[in-house]
Amino acid sequence: MQYLPDFHDFQLDDASSTSLDRSHATVNGHAEYNGGIHKRSKSQHLDHADTINFLPLNEVDSRGSYGAGLFTLSTYALHGSSYDSSERYPPPLCHPGTRQEYIDLLTKWCNGATPQYPQRLAWMKGPAGVGKSSVAQTTAEVLGDVLGASFFFSRPNYRDDPSRFFTSLAYQLAVKYPEFGDFLDRKIYLDPTIVTKSLRYQFFELIVFPIRALKQEGKLLPEVAIFIDGLDECKGQGAQREIILLVAESLHDDDTPFRWIFFSRLEPHLVSTFNHPDIKSLVVEFELPISRELNPQIYLFLASRLKEVREKHALDQTWPSGKDLRTLVKFSSGHFACAHAIALYIEGTEDSASPTEHLGDVLQLASQTQADDEIEAPLDSPLDLIYTFILQHLSPENLQTTLLILLSTTLNFTSATQSMQTMTYVNLLNLPQDQFFTLCRSLYTVMKVDPDRLTFHHASFMDFLQDPTRSGRFCIWNSSPRLLRHVMQSLDDVRLDENHTPKPTLSWNLTPLTSSHLIQYRNLRDSFFQLLESLLIHEIQDNQTYDLVNHFDFRKLLLEGGGTVVDVNWSSPFKDLLARINASKLSSLIQQLALKNGFGIRRVLFRKVKYDTFTIGDANKSIILKVSTQKSSQKLNGAGSRVQALVYSEDAMQELKQKLIST
Repeated sequence: MQYLPDFHDFQLDDASSTSLDRSHATVNGHAEYNGGIHKRSKSQHLDHADTINFLPLNEVDSRGSYGAGLFTLSTYALHGSSYDSSERYPPPLCHPGTRQEYIDLLTKWCNGATPQYPQRLAWMKGPAGVGKSSVAQTTAEVLGDVLGASFFFSRPNYRDDPSRFFTSLAYQLAVKYPEFGDFLDRKIYLDPTIVTKSLRYQFFELIVFPIRALKQEGKLLPEVAIFIDGLDECKGQGAQREIILLVAESLHDDDTPFRWIFFSRLEPHLVSTFNHPDIKSLVVEFELPISRELNPQIYLFLASRLKEVREKHALDQTWPSGKDLRTLVKFSSGHFACAHAIALYIEGTEDSASPTEHLGDVLQLASQTQADDEIEAPLDSPLDLIYTFILQHLSPENLQTTLLILLSTTLNFTSATQSMQTMTYVNLLNLPQDQFFTLCRSLYTVMKVDPDRLTFHHASFMDFLQDPTRSGRFCIWNSSPRLLRHVMQSLDDVRLDENHTPKPTLSWNLTPLTSSHLIQYRNLRDSFFQLLESLLIHEIQDNQTYDLVNHFDFRKLLLEGGGTVVDVNWSSPFKDLLARINASKLSSLIQQLALKNGFGIRRVLFRKVKYDTFTIGDANKSIILKVSTQKSSQKLNGAGSRVQALVYSEDAMQELKQKLIST
């Protein structure tokens, strides 16, 4: 397959002997592919479920207790991704009277009541800000029991991990259908590693095989709908394509009884995937366009929302005027996301100016655009104007710190959890808690602020901030040097306690304190590598920062424990980063290393994996980077190389640790 060259088939070691006590399907990495969805012979099908022997449903296995498998599955599911999760509350919904034709169409399709659309795979497509998530959420709530499972991807809100996609759907199905859940419980108990395998392996083991097994027992799952919103926000284009292909293949082979519907933007790789000859005949496409024909619905939405504001603040009954509403509708240019942001801004908060003042601000902004009624505004222009307007209202000092906060939300922390999100940012930036929350609440138009997490209302805001052609001086990548300098200073300030535990500065503590110190130290380490990558990828020139990196003591990244080996979370291929480093003021930072005996270099036993070794840093301040030269099957999100950091000189490391304990 041209657009997914690693799309592998499955093959059983011994299909005739497979049972619940021996579930050992293996991936055949050399299976032939004949140009599209697999045209497999009967012997090539994963039909081992035909011979499954059921254990009594309520039997407690001698090797463990009932429910252990589902507990394992639960820990690998993203529970905040479902349509009814508290993490997404309040979810985006269509205002009554808007988008009703699409809600009705999807409701009928999900119930199998659209003979003109017999396909069981659908794609609802549309540009940013048109209201796809609201349509998905509203339809999901209307469906009730006809909805089998759902997954709402969100890149800025950390619901974008493809490795937890099928585990999440499987868990929802297991809860909804007890016999399906009982089967998965036993299966995962016997092989807990299923939840850590490749996307393809997970899909077949967690969804396809249980359905086949139950079917053999005469227990059929109903033809319910599976909703996947925001597929374009799933991490990695390869993973996005593979998810579509796996679902399409299961429908082609009649392996799943469900109706699958994807909601996404019109990204080129998704368009080409859905238009592939082997998939196109299986899918029905629905489109949500940006059009001024939506103006009456946007008018209805804004009139209703501002009526609520008027009643809440006891404003005059003539507020806002019909003329004002028409101006706001025209300015929205068919973008429901823009209308939603306008309503939020005008409503304000307890600490902001009055709704009347805010309405005046937006009307003044709208008057400056003078868009022609007959010409569609550029796709992102009204959203970009609103986002620029919001940031322009921050003082220069507050703006700089706010951009650092927003940049921090793009970092991936291996030790952080959703329940610790705000604490992670506060400690990383070393901000007082009250200042952090005050700055975040100034972005109420684009962000919901809770004590434990930040939730972006729409992915388009972070898209705007990450595109310098749209955001200009507000682009968050421009803040990378400043944040990297802060992180390096924070790492320089780290000391060790009597147990050799790193003790960075904390603004917000947890109990026990040691746990907070370790989490903060790991977050600083993760931030350093990712911010260095950001500096290089976005070609940001900052001589001061480059000079500090050249003289940085890289041993400070490996202070935790003894014999530490740390995964370096770089999303770009190492060879690309190395080329950028060599072309920058960091050209002497990384040097290839030939490991030889007798040079005091720490020996590492990774003989089965081919890798290259490099040093990063200056002289005795350096560490080793071990870069795999083999493609990792676990890298679902695509291009990055597996890079690990480890100690270069044990003597130099011990010398540093002694110094950090005594000071």
